[in-house]
Amino acid sequence: MRVEHDGRVYIINGERVVIYGGTLQFFRVPKRHWRDRLERMKRHGLNTVDTYVAWNWHEPSKGELDFTGETVPERDLVGFLELVQELEMHAIVRPGPYICGEWRNGGIPDWLIKEHPEILAKGPNGPLPGDIYYPPITYLHPTYLEAVSRWYDAVLLVIRDYLYTSGGPIISVSIDDEPSYWETIFQPFLTDYNEVITRPGGLWEEWLRSNYSLDELSERYGRPIGDYSEVYAPASENEPLPKILDWHRFKIWMINRYVEVLYAHLKRYIDVPISILDPYLLLAAWKHFYRYVRERNLDIHLWTEFWYSFYRSFDFKEDRLGHLYYKTGIYRFYQKRLGTPPLSVETQASLAHTIEPDEAELLYALLPALGIHNVNYYLYVGGENPRGYESHNGITWDVYSPIGLDGSERPHVEPIKWLGEFLLNNPEFITSELKPGVAFGAYEPYEAVSLFGLRRNLEESVNLNEYLLGERGLLTLLAMSNVPFDVLDLEEASVEEMLSYDQLWVYSLDFMARDVQDKLVEFVARGGNLVILPMLPHLDESLSPYSALADFLGVEVERVEARDSPRLIPFISVSSDGIDRMITRNVVREVRGGTPIAFANGKPVGALVRKGKGSAVILGFRLQYFSSHHDLHRKFVGRLLEMQGVERDVEVTDRDMIVIPHGNYLVLANPRGHRLSGKVKYRGVEVPGLMEGIEMRKRGVLFLPFGVAYGDVEVVYSTATVLGREGDVLYLRNHLSGTSEVALRNVEDVRVIGGEIVDESLSGNTLTVVVEHEPGNFELEF
Repeated sequence: MRVEHDGRVYIINGERVVIYGGTLQFFRVPKRHWRDRLERMKRHGLNTVDTYVAWNWHEPSKGELDFTGETVPERDLVGFLELVQELEMHAIVRPGPYICGEWRNGGIPDWLIKEHPEILAKGPNGPLPGDIYYPPITYLHPTYLEAVSRWYDAVLLVIRDYLYTSGGPIISVSIDDEPSYWETIFQPFLTDYNEVITRPGGLWEEWLRSNYSLDELSERYGRPIGDYSEVYAPASENEPLPKILDWHRFKIWMINRYVEVLYAHLKRYIDVPISILDPYLLLAAWKHFYRYVRERNLDIHLWTEFWYSFYRSFDFKEDRLGHLYYKTGIYRFYQKRLGTPPLSVETQASLAHTIEPDEAELLYALLPALGIHNVNYYLYVGGENPRGYESHNGITWDVYSPIGLDGSERPHVEPIKWLGEFLLNNPEFITSELKPGVAFGAYEPYEAVSLFGLRRNLEESVNLNEYLLGERGLLTLLAMSNVPFDVLDLEEASVEEMLSYDQLWVYSLDFMARDVQDKLVEFVARGGNLVILPMLPHLDESLSPYSALADFLGVEVERVEARDSPRLIPFISVSSDGIDRMITRNVVREVRGGTPIAFANGKPVGALVRKGKGSAVILGFRLQYFSSHHDLHRKFVGRLLEMQGVERDVEVTDRDMIVIPHGNYLVLANPRGHRLSGKVKYRGVEVPGLMEGIEMRKRGVLFLPFGVAYGDVEVVYSTATVLGREGDVLYLRNHLSGTSEVALRNVEDVRVIGGEIVDESLSGNTLTVVVEHEPGNFELEF
C-alpha cells in the first residue's frame, strides 16, 4: 500500500490516478449530512476529498483535545476519515497549524495568543491592533514553534492511523496553508518587526551574514557598513531599492525555514506525499522555494490555486487568459524541476455571488489544457460556522458552492462532471506533451517592485498588472493572438532551455541582473529570437550602470520617463507595415539602430536586429490587449512571429477560436462567448472535412482528439469531445453546437444514440460521419 508518482499523476497502490476532488470541511457540515455530501461528490465524478483540520476547533482549551466528537459531533475527525474510507474515496488532509479558511484566527487558538502575546508579529512602531481577523504570527518565534510541535504530535498521531499506507484513505498531508497570508509578503513595511527578527544577532542579521559580505552590502546599499548590526530592517520606501528587495527575500527565507521545521516534524509521522499550497501567494518568487527545498533535499509537493473573484460574481472571460497562461506556465516550470505532479488544490468553485457554468467551464477546462490535470475544487460543499469560530463571513459558509448548505446543487456542477469524465477516461491526454513554441521570460525582482509599487529612480512604470499581467496586458494579447506560451524564469533557465523555443518574449524595466543580461546576449548570439519591450535595461540589480544587452544589439532606446497618474497617461498611435494607428498606452520611446519596423510621431519606435545567429525585436512601446474592429494588435503579434520565422503549430480560420495543441489533442476554446465557426488545421489534417466549419455557439471548451486510439478503434479526429469508451460504445459531448463530425479508423459502420447521421464518407479504412444532435452528449455504437 504505497503512494508514489511519476511526475504527472499519483500512483496509488500501483494504479495511476488522476486526482479529481473537492473540499468538504467536515467541521462546517452537520455530521448527519456527511454521507450524503460525500456520495453526491462521488456521483459528480470526484475521487478525492480535501479538508482542513482546525487546531482551535479540536483544542478549544489548552490540553483538551477532541478528535472523536465527544464534545461536539462535528469534531469527529476519526469518524469522517472512516466514512471517506468506506466510500472508497481518497483524502487530502491539511492540519495547519494555520489554515486560513475564513475561520477564526485562521485556526490559531485564542488561548495560545492570550497566554503568549509575544508570538504576534509587530509593525515597525510596535504591536499591531489586537482585533485583526487573522492575528499575524511570528512563525519562527520559538514559543510558537513549541506550541505547534505539541499540536502536531497530537493531530498527527490520529492522521497516521488513516494514511493510505496504513490502510486508510489519506494520500497526502499538507503543510500549513499559504504561510504568507497575513500580509507577510504583500505589505513590505507592515510586518514583521518582532524582536526575534530585529534584535542584534536576530534573524534579519543572520540572513544578511549568510548572503553578503560587509563590502558587498556597502556597495549594494550605497554607504559604508562596518558591522551587520548597523543594517536596520527597512521600515519605509525611502530606503535603497536593493535593501527593500533584500527585506522581501528575507521574509521569503523566513517562510522557507518555517516550512522546513514543519516538514521535519511531519516526516516523523507521515509516509505519504507531503505537500504545500503556494507558500508565498506569489508566482515568480517560487524560484526561492525551489532553490531552498532542492538545497536541503526536502521532498515537498508544490501545489497551486486559481481564484479570479472574491465575494462578487464569478468573472473569467477572455481578458483573464494572460494571467492564467502565465501562472500555469511559471508553475509548470518549477513543478517540473521539482519532479512532482501538478495539482491545483484550490480551484475556485465558491466565494462568488454567482458562478456562471460557461465561465466556470472556461477556467476549469483550460487548467488541464495548460498542463494542470490534477484538480481539486474549493469549496465544494457549503456549510456554516459554529458559534465563536466565525471570521469575516458570519455564520454561513456557503458562498455558491457546487453543493449548497441545504444539499442543493448549483449549475456549475455540470462542467465539473463532464470534465472529470474526460480526464479520468483519457489517459493519453494526461501523458501527452504540452510544448508551446514560444516562451515568456519572467524576472523575479520585477514581481516585487510591481507588488510594492516601488519606482524610485526608475524611468519605466512598475505597473505590471496593467501592462503585463492584467486584463489588457501583453500576456492576454499573446493568448488571444493564438500564441500559447510557456514561462521561463530568466535567472533559473539555462540558455539551452531558452533555445528550445522558437521565440522568447521579455518585458524589461530599467534594471536587470548582469548574469541575466549576459544570458540574453548568448541566447541571441547562438540563434535565439528575442522580443523585448518597452525598453532595454541599462542598470544591474544593484542599480549600477550595466547595459551589456543593449551594447551587444547595437541599439539605443530613448530615455523617457513613463507616467503613473492614470489621468495623465496618453494613448499614442503606432503604425507598422500594413498596420495603421495601433493604439498604445503611456510613453513611446524612439529606438535608434537596427531596421525600423514601427513608427510613431515620425520616428522609429521599434526595430529588428540580426545579430550572431539570431535576431531581436526591440520595441519602445507597450503591446497590450485592446480589442478593436480591425484587431491591429493581434495582427502585429502575427507579424513579429513571421518576421522571426516562427511557424504556428495550428492554423485557424476564425482567430477568435483559441487553440492549444496538447500532443494528440487540440483544445479549442471560445472565450468571448459570441458564435464562432471555422476550420482548424493540425498535424496536416484540416478539420472538419465534410462540414463547413466547427461551430461554437457560446463560451466553452472542446477537447478534440487527433489520432487517439480507444481500444481497437482510432479516432482520426472529432469535433466533439470524446469522453471515453465502454464496450462497443464511444461516448461524446458537444454542448457548443448541434452538429459534430467524427472520423473513425477500423470502423465500417456506426449507429448513433441521441442523434442522427446526416452525412458520411468512407475513404479506405476511415469512416467519417456528420451527426446532428441536441447540444450535449451523444453516443456512437460500433
